[in-house]
Amino acid sequence: MSVRFQASMRRFTVCVTLLVCISFGLGCCASAQQPSPTSIVGRWRSLETSNGGIGALIEFRLDGTVDLGLGAVVEMPWHIERKQLILPPATTDGPEQKYTLNWLGDNKLGLETEGVVIELARVGERPAPSDPILGEWIENREMGGHKLKAHWFINNGGKLLFLMPFAFRRASYTISGSELHIIIPGPKPESRFESFDLSPNLLILSQPNGGHKDSYARY
Repeated sequence: MSVRFQASMRRFTVCVTLLVCISFGLGCCASAQQPSPTSIVGRWRSLETSNGGIGALIEFRLDGTVDLGLGAVVEMPWHIERKQLILPPATTDGPEQKYTLNWLGDNKLGLETEGVVIELARVGERPAPSDPILGEWIENREMGGHKLKAHWFINNGGKLLFLMPFAFRRASYTISGSELHIIIPGPKPESRFESFDLSPNLLILSQPNGGHKDSYARY
């Protein structure tokens, strides 16, 4: 895992008070929006991940709370072949992952491989009636004695996004003018300043003095 990535992850795992100063220069592109509770609200995932597919996850809520966490963030191609969901190899030089589709209802799907069945439950409405596999799905999984929720996003562009948060830390945030103030409870508060850029589906936090940028996409 790179030093840059470790530094990025620490911002969301330590118990600190995080103050993000949002500064828009005159040269800012016209497509960027002024931050507001309605524009930043939603779920965000880091576009930069470790070699093992670990990234940051953020969810801003309209009530002023925010969840900051780490988890698996993996995007991959997918296709259906002979009633099987085909995914890339899980390891280098390994075989493709093949899951036999077993529909358990309109909104429940079983993926069977090597005698093991993964059960997925649909979230929300079916986006495409003609293609029932598309959309967001939830898988309940247990790892190391912990119950985790994995999210499968299967879209019609041939891309599958797999997200599985390991842990979240609840915090609060406020927006005042051009400042985003995130407060993470903890015994040793610390303040950090970063430049901020927001467009409808992209959030960029930059370290001071032209430092490393952390980019997040909506999901």
